[in-house]
Amino acid sequence: MDGQRRRTKVTESPQPGGAGRPRDRGSVLTISVEDAQSAANDILAAILDREPSLSKSHRKIAQAILGYPRVFVEKPIEELVPWIGVSAPTVTRFSREVGCDGLRDLKLKIMGSMRVGLQYLEPQTPPANLAEVGERVAMRAQRAIVNAQKSIDLEALERAIEIVSRSRMIYAFGSGGVSSWLIEEFHNRLFRLGLHVSTSADHQMQMMLAATVGRGDVIFCSSLSGTNPELMRALRIGADYGAQTIGLTVAGTPLADMVDISLAVNVADDGDVLGPTSVRYAFLAVIDMLAYGAAVRSRPAALEKLRRIKQQFTVHRDSDTSKPLAD
Repeated sequence: MDGQRRRTKVTESPQPGGAGRPRDRGSVLTISVEDAQSAANDILAAILDREPSLSKSHRKIAQAILGYPRVFVEKPIEELVPWIGVSAPTVTRFSREVGCDGLRDLKLKIMGSMRVGLQYLEPQTPPANLAEVGERVAMRAQRAIVNAQKSIDLEALERAIEIVSRSRMIYAFGSGGVSSWLIEEFHNRLFRLGLHVSTSADHQMQMMLAATVGRGDVIFCSSLSGTNPELMRALRIGADYGAQTIGLTVAGTPLADMVDISLAVNVADDGDVLGPTSVRYAFLAVIDMLAYGAAVRSRPAALEKLRRIKQQFTVHRDSDTSKPLAD
């Protein structure tokens, strides 16, 4: 077992010398999930960090854990010894060297790391070439957009368009790697219709802005998880002061349940941790649906605002009127 196999998806239980036999798909872990959840520290990161300085025999154990963590946890000591090619006392000494009380404690901590990190340790088979990279990205984006279109509640979307179109002020809240720019795109789509939008990706600022709202104001929030506690706190504050709340999230989340209007989509990631999350395409599609609907609803006023933008853009930037409107 060499270090090159560390990120290989586990489909077999490797044997010394490179041979392998199919894993028993009916096998179960001998340590309970409750025990694993009590192990808070990331033992896999600790082992990876120490690996270069380990002795030859201890490095073999480290590579077995890092390459096949699930197999290591499932095997009893009498199977681990011949599988790795070290003695039982060596396994015990390794366990203590990495800060564990013994093999059982080591397995508990490995399971604690696996509980949240197994998909990163055993990722999906990567694309074979760049053409497949492009194909996967395009297909996932298409599926996400179609699922968003099929699962969005049209009545909720209609109500969201209505209150956004007649709002005095719209506050758009979101944080993290996706929602922080989605709310900027929400602003980008709506300001050109003459609607007043203020965005914030900072939780403290979101709370303060929520405390200044009044009736006629709207708080629009985006969250891929639907469980962001700081975001939900700001929403509660805004709702207490009379703002109407709209949530762009996935179905069945706490955020979807607490807002006045839930723009929840039934879209899930496909588990490929190396690829970009396709859920963001679904969220972007919903924002476009809302913005397009608002533009149609306020057509005369929206057309005049858009005409002004295009007028200034063609005068000062690009005279080609066939190009998109300052996108």
